[in-house]
Amino acid sequence: MNNFFLKKLQGKDSEQVDEAKLRTLAGQVKRSDFEDEDKLRQIIQSLAALTGKKITAEKEDKIIEMFRNQEISIHDMSSITKLLK
Repeated sequence: MNNFFLKKLQGKDSEQVDEAKLRTLAGQVKRSDFEDEDKLRQIIQSLAALTGKKITAEKEDKIIEMFRNQEISIHDMSSITKLLK
């Protein structure tokens, strides 16, 4: 697991992210999951839960739309973590 990514998820004022849970989540995610809206929503909700952040339905919809418009790359997870802040 990239420690930089873990630190980005934790942020300055966030609770500590359980690295084992993050690894488990990452191991369960497939590329095709990012094309399935329901699975993508589950991933977003799981990441929010891991970081201790509340995510509104509006913010979740915005993230989904950004994936559709290819404004967020699955290869650049830091952009997702910024949206969860």
